[in-house]
Amino acid sequence: MANMRGELPLGVVLDGFACEAHCTYTFAAGVVLVISTVLPERGVAFELISTYVGAAGVATNAIQLALGPVGRSSSIEHVEHSDDRLGPVMEPRACAYDHAQQLIERLAAVGYRASVQIDESTFAALERVE
Repeated sequence: MANMRGELPLGVVLDGFACEAHCTYTFAAGVVLVISTVLPERGVAFELISTYVGAAGVATNAIQLALGPVGRSSSIEHVEHSDDRLGPVMEPRACAYDHAQQLIERLAAVGYRASVQIDESTFAALERVE
């Protein structure tokens, strides 16, 4: 099994400039994966916490909690993914991609042109060995 917690190396670019980003993950009870990205830069101060709960044969529920950015209200959203292409047990990589997409969309919604850089090193800690 993968490490139960650690850091995910990913890069975040806002409006064409790389910004400081801290991304961590935590596995809990074998069926829960939490990925959190914090952008602590002055004027941004944004955090996205994505929680994925699911198991083989069960729909994955994703909860997205967005805190900030500065001057903006926090928000929470729940989505049920009925297919098996997204899940903390068999597809943690897909959860990381979903988290990155959610990060881009939430930042775009408040006026940032955002991109997230992910490569194989991002997934090394997430990959499970059964």
